[in-house]
Amino acid sequence: MKSGIKGLDEAVGGLPDRGVVVIAGGPGIGKTVMAAQFIYNGAVMFGERGVYASFSESKEEFYGNMLAFGMNFDELEKKGLFRFLSLMVLSKESLVSCMDEILEALTAANARRVVLDSINAVTGMMDDGEVRRFVQLLRALIKNTGAVCFLIYEASSEAKSEELGPIAFMADTVLLLRWREEENVKVRELEVLKSRGSPVEKGFYDFDVDREHGGVWVIAPPRTIPSEGDEVVSTGLEWLNNAIGGGLRRGSFTLVKGETGAGKTCLCVQLAASMFSTGRRCIYVSTEEGEGVARLLRSFKLNVECGSEQLKIMGITPEEYDAQRIYSFFDNLVCNEKPDLLVIDSLTPFRRSLPQARFYRFLRFIQLLARTKGVAVVATFSFSLIEEAMETDMLGLFDNLLVLRNAPTDGAPHKLLFLVKVRGGEHRRTPLRIEVTSRGVRPVSEEGLMPAT
Repeated sequence: MKSGIKGLDEAVGGLPDRGVVVIAGGPGIGKTVMAAQFIYNGAVMFGERGVYASFSESKEEFYGNMLAFGMNFDELEKKGLFRFLSLMVLSKESLVSCMDEILEALTAANARRVVLDSINAVTGMMDDGEVRRFVQLLRALIKNTGAVCFLIYEASSEAKSEELGPIAFMADTVLLLRWREEENVKVRELEVLKSRGSPVEKGFYDFDVDREHGGVWVIAPPRTIPSEGDEVVSTGLEWLNNAIGGGLRRGSFTLVKGETGAGKTCLCVQLAASMFSTGRRCIYVSTEEGEGVARLLRSFKLNVECGSEQLKIMGITPEEYDAQRIYSFFDNLVCNEKPDLLVIDSLTPFRRSLPQARFYRFLRFIQLLARTKGVAVVATFSFSLIEEAMETDMLGLFDNLLVLRNAPTDGAPHKLLFLVKVRGGEHRRTPLRIEVTSRGVRPVSEEGLMPAT
């Protein structure tokens, strides 16, 4: 079964059919939101009915809290796709009637998904032997109904496996949600402790909770990572196409690095405008220039309407975002806008605001996002920082590497474009002399080309 929660299915390899999934974690980590998404997305995406049984929250509280993430359970209830049960367990005797009510609701609705929030209300009055027997019985009953059950377990903020006791052994899948401190910043982390029937290749994943993703989303790489696409997209600049082997491949990640004033932004602005002119959808994300990008477009007299749906210029201040919010920004941007070209100008502020290991993971995230969505990504980076900030393994994430240098000759400044690496195609082996004019970036005549060095 698919959860419908972004990244979770990639992390656990799918949910066990007719199984029990335990979500354990401390207060405020996102357990209830994740379980609610499981029910809500099941109804909206797959037409599967669900039941949410809460031992601590009223129907009004639950509906109001989930609406903040875009989940309208009142609407689902009116359509007959959802039922909320507000239950209270005061004794072992009352537990029997509560379980009868849950099973009755499941059967009546022919529900495929059910949540018990939280199981502590039940297990708190049992010893380990009784908990083991209860979970065994619950698994058997759930399997008979044909549903998948999410059990929420209240644990400490560290969410250690030993806190779960026999529940961890009896469940089919166990997810631990916890806070991890990284460079004095708290980061949400998901550990896949077990996933019966699916190989768990990596146990730990970052995740976040935001409205843009409808609640929880797990930052998990796809199980199969596609290579660059076969389609080569024209840049709209004949001279650049000739230099890099025809254009940019879909799913490629290109780095344009150079010192200040070398023309990185000018080249990227020209690229975005030229691809836009060929009918491609382009997103230009600026971290430093801001309004300067629009001014460049106007000064180059390029026939571009900056506010059009086909060419959008957006700004982001990386220093004001934590790592998960940065991931969320780009994930939403690519998934919702579906651009052919994404320009990130520049990566330098991300490097300043993120620890080196986290910066590497960010680059890896962008690389995988480009591959899986078939987007050509072009990013810039300051030459003065690149050598100390990017190790060889970081540079290996890029499919294409272009270097811009200022090279004055006879008192007239010009720029050299070195095509250091162009993966998967023939490319120019000698530097290309270019200049920035009132009409944008253009190559100098063939007589002015520099010999290979």
